Amino acid sequence: MDKGTIIYIGGFELPDKNAAAHRVIANGKLLRDIGYNVHFMGISNERIYCNKTFYGFNSSALKYPNSIISWFEYITTFKDYIKLIESYSNVHSIICYNLPSGSLYRLLKYCKKKEIKIFSDCTEWYIAPKTGNFLARTVKSWDIKLRMNNLHIKLDGVIAISSYLDTYYSNQGVQTLQIPPLIDKEDSKWPTNILQKNNTTVNLIYSGSPFALTKGSEVKDRLDLIIDGLYLISKTFTDFKLTILGMDLSGFLIVFPDYKDKLLSLGELIDWKGRVPHNEALDLLKKSDFSIFLRDTNLVTTAGFPTKFVEALSCGIPVLTNRNSNLADYLIEGKNGFWIDTSSEDSVYDSLSEVFKINKNDLKILKESVLKDKIFDYRSYMTVFENFLK
Repeated sequence: MDKGTIIYIGGFELPDKNAAAHRVIANGKLLRDIGYNVHFMGISNERIYCNKTFYGFNSSALKYPNSIISWFEYITTFKDYIKLIESYSNVHSIICYNLPSGSLYRLLKYCKKKEIKIFSDCTEWYIAPKTGNFLARTVKSWDIKLRMNNLHIKLDGVIAISSYLDTYYSNQGVQTLQIPPLIDKEDSKWPTNILQKNNTTVNLIYSGSPFALTKGSEVKDRLDLIIDGLYLISKTFTDFKLTILGMDLSGFLIVFPDYKDKLLSLGELIDWKGRVPHNEALDLLKKSDFSIFLRDTNLVTTAGFPTKFVEALSCGIPVLTNRNSNLADYLIEGKNGFWIDTSSEDSVYDSLSEVFKINKNDLKILKESVLKDKIFDYRSYMTVFENFLK
């Protein structure tokens, strides 16, 4: 049944170049299954394109802004979106993925005039950078405030990635729908069986971009705390390995130069892979025993939701993490992961030491149980999404 077309707009780079792309593709599959045609308009580092097909979806893209001037142009873009909308005669609604306030304001006015529903897919509460061009930082700060505090509450609804964002907007009378990062469990990239483990080595994996490569940058993932804990463990136990994806050793030392001696001591117990394609990252994840990441509690981590958590459980890999975002709604101690106490280096050591005691057979049973869960399969959210869009 054709319910009309939904135009999905935002800073995602299809088919799988960033976490945003994975989120919107899963949401798009859900929308298609409940009867909507979906057209994506994202960004591309390569060039502008008007009509490509990914996963059976029509897709267009704007050029990724790579200068201050092009960035200012991007955050106020309007005509390209209108041109796409008006190429369809049956537009049901527009979903704006973290769209800058300049574009969002103009789209909101247009949609109200044309009686088209407009929603936000809100996955972050960004913090304006503290360094760099003063004008760009000022504009970014106002963009965040206008979008998060003013424009979103005027839309027809907000799709919120976390309970924090869901509560924030619902308390202001906005129709909300809490949707964590979703996956297509039937996609062949997700395993149906746990890989056989032939040794006793505890294989940990971290995947992500913990911070920007500048001194004094904001740190999102506390890779330093993980290294602290493993350094203490290595004094008495060395049958483990941490694989790090998304960051290389030289990049880490730019922000944490004091860790050089610890890392020399750990040596080959840490394997720095740097950036790898997403399919390779998933293959390495499937071969791991635990996915690990630690985060401080702040507005960014509370409002967001870690895609790496979803991907790990979807591969049958239990997660080691601390309490952040609303992970407590999903992580069950000993069933699909373990909480790490980050109050000190010693507490991280103690938490990891307990996990490392799990024997090979119990770990296999745990992983098989995790793999069976379909909590993040998009099909589990079809009914609530359909009701939200009515």
